Parts: sequence; structure tokens; C-alpha cells
Amino acid sequence: MRVRISQGLLLIGLVFMVGLASAELDQQILAKVKELQASGELAPNSVLRVTVKQGNRASFLGQQQQLRRQWEEATGMLLDLGLMPQKPAKKHLQENPNLDLIVARNSEYPDLYHQQLILPLDDLLAQLDLPFHEDDDFFLKAAQSRFAETTLAIPADGDLLLLYLRQDLLDDPEEQQAFLENYGYALAPPGTWQEYRDHLKFFHRPEENLYGSVELRDPQVAWMYWLPRFVSQAAPYYPLFDEQMKPLVNTPEGWAATESYLETLTFSPSKVHQPGSGYDAALPYFHRGEAYSLLITVAGAKLFNRNAELRESYSVYPLPGIQHSEGLVRRTSLAYGNNLVIPATSENPELALLFALWFTSPRISTQAISLSTSFVDPFRFSHFEQQKLLDVYGQAALNALQTSLPLAVPAGTGLPGNTAYLKSLNQALGQASRGELSAQQAMAQVEQEWEAITKSYGREKQRRLWQYQLALYPEKIEERGNE
Repeated sequence: MRVRISQGLLLIGLVFMVGLASAELDQQILAKVKELQASGELAPNSVLRVTVKQGNRASFLGQQQQLRRQWEEATGMLLDLGLMPQKPAKKHLQENPNLDLIVARNSEYPDLYHQQLILPLDDLLAQLDLPFHEDDDFFLKAAQSRFAETTLAIPADGDLLLLYLRQDLLDDPEEQQAFLENYGYALAPPGTWQEYRDHLKFFHRPEENLYGSVELRDPQVAWMYWLPRFVSQAAPYYPLFDEQMKPLVNTPEGWAATESYLETLTFSPSKVHQPGSGYDAALPYFHRGEAYSLLITVAGAKLFNRNAELRESYSVYPLPGIQHSEGLVRRTSLAYGNNLVIPATSENPELALLFALWFTSPRISTQAISLSTSFVDPFRFSHFEQQKLLDVYGQAALNALQTSLPLAVPAGTGLPGNTAYLKSLNQALGQASRGELSAQQAMAQVEQEWEAITKSYGREKQRRLWQYQLALYPEKIEERGNE
């Protein structure tokens, strides 16, 4: 009889454990919140202060604030959702020490951590015993969550640059014939940056109110559009620094990447060149059919697809690359990426981490991303399987994003001082865009300034940390026919 009881208890225990393991991740997290509330580790009626940007506010609230209600009703914890400017998180963190959770771009982590403005998360994750490190559904997890060996963020936004083209022009038989006669090869989505330039030149017809490109040239974000051109200069990649931390920007490869970056200016309206001119300056051109091409994240499809006529006139592709003897090297960059970090001054770090894990769990994040009014984009492999996201983004955009994942270069330098490194690069690219410096002069200036930044942080320390960033560089090389 005792044996039967033990077997019965064992069976019940196994059923319970299997049920817990198979439960949706968001339910596991809510169960952990209740467990900590019951033990007194989480104070009842706590208020979680979360700060996001205007573009992703709707996602955190959910359709008609359903996600907010769902969290508050399940936990009894109020969600105080604040807004921050569309700028880096550092200044906002310094001026607002009472926050529990905030969005930060991938490129910001090294400086935020180095200046002790955000918390490392590994000990908290171990303490909460939730399966973040085992969760391989995040598609660029290391690049979006870590600095060197330290977990600093929960991925919440997959921002890779993609190429948007006027498909109606590409498919036009008269345009195809004229392009073939002019360039000697068929009009098709460009596989290389040189082909991309040919496209821009061919379709640049300002007298017809059509511009070749509205690729952003605001100096504040210049590095995002320069980096894919630079890294694709060699197979499998051309790095920013050599093994001794000497910058490799002032080289023929760096000059070529800069010249490619500058070439689009000839085929763009002047409005997209001006400092501070973000997507609010570029998107209307493409939306009105007045631009052939645009580089933007997959969020562009969400916006354009609100217009049924526009939805049928464009398509989305991976960025072009460079043909080498080994094959075609195409790269893209983790451009913005508003992921979740916990301020060092948070009064509720455990609760903040639990909310971040809940919000980014497969089921909850699908609800958040599917809102057409938000700019939080897919960051899990499972998102590609959701019909509601296919309806919002369209197949072409999701295909381009999925194809681009193994081509993604991690954001910035990945080093302490990254803000200074990128400021130097952005400033030089801005000067070159205004005709104040040549491509070679701009890269010589960057080289000199980067050497000084590296020296100020310690060359050997930077060299060791650079190896972690370099390990995330993609190595995929494609056959030319795969573009």
C-alpha cells in the first residue's frame, strides 16, 4: 500500500513539474511574482516606474491598455509608464534617479555600465531562477543583452536596417529595358553597393518629383548607415580595430565605405541631410511615392502597410554588400534597438526584471508587437510564426529580416567610451557630407581621435574587451546567386 501511495505521489509530482515546464513563460513569471509577494520579498501594491519612448509606448500598454491591465490585475502591482526623449538614455537616467526600468539602445550598454548607471543582471536572474539564459528563442541574444561576459539588458526590439525599394518600378517592363540598355545588366534588387548606386542614379529624377534615395544622413545616426558598408569590405568581415586596437578606418577599405556612404547625397533631397532630420523627414517622401529607396528597420513596413495602395507598391530586401573572391559579403547593423535595462538606483530591481521578462515573453511580446501604431519590432524566432505579425508586416519584410539575422553586425564598438568613438565617427561623416572633408580626411581624423579615446581608457583593457565584440561579428558569405 505504501508503494502505491508513493507511486501516486510521484506521479502527481511529475505531472506538476511537467505542467510547470510546459506552462507559458509569462505564466511562470507571474507565478514567481506571487511567490515573492507571499514570502514578503516583494512589497504589496508596489509601483513599477518604467520609462519608454513615444514610439514604443503603445506596445507597453497594449491594445486599449490590455497589457497594462493584465499585468496589474495579475500582480496587484501598478505600472507607472513615463516617457523620455528620442535620445540616448544616459542623460535621462542621470536626471531621473527614481526609475525602475528604462529602454536603452544596444550601443549604449558599455558606457551605461562603465559609469555604473545600470545594473548587471546575472545575479538577479540566478536569484529568480527563471530560464532566461536557456531561452534560445531570442534571435540576436548576445548582441542585444550582453557587454563582454555580463548580461545587462533583456532584448525587446529587433532593429536591423533593411532596404526598401519601389517594387512597382522594379517590375515595370519599360524601366527594365531602359536600365538594361544603360547598365548592361538586368534590373533586379541590388546585391552589391555598386548596383545600389546604379539604381539610385537611374531612378533619380527630381524633375519628375522622384529621388533615388532618402537614406538618412543626419550626423547623429551616421554610424548606423556607414558600418554595414565598412564591415563588408573584406570576407568574412573587415573589423574596426586590429588585434592591437589600432583603428582600421583610415585605410582604403575605410575610404571606400565612406565614399559609398557619401554617394547617396547626390541622389537625395537636401532635407534628409540636415542635422536632426530623422525619419520624420525621410518617410514622407517614400510614403508619397517620391523616393525609390529607403533604409529603415522592419518598422517601416508596419507604417507603410497602413496604406493599402502603398502596401502593393514596395518590397523589402536585405542590405547590399560587396562581391569578393570568396563570395558576396552583405552586412547590416543593429541600429536602434530599444531594449530593457534596470537603473542602478532602482528601488524594485527584482520586480523590474520580472516585468521585463514577462513583457518580452513569446505570448505577451507578440501582442505588443502586433500593434500597428507601435515601433517595437520582432526579436524572437517564434515571432516569425505568428499570423498576426505577418498581417501587420507582410511576408517580404519578415523574410528580409529573417534573412538579415546571420548578417547582423553588433552595434557600435562594444567598448567603454563607445559614445565618444561614435560621436567622433558621426562628426567626421557629417563634415564629409557637408563637403568640409574628403573621405580620406574624415577617416584620418577619426583614426587620430579613436587612438586618443583608446589610450584614455587603456589600450590593453580595450583590446581584451574588443575580442568579445569581434566574436559576435557575422561570418556568413553567400554565393552571388543568393541575393
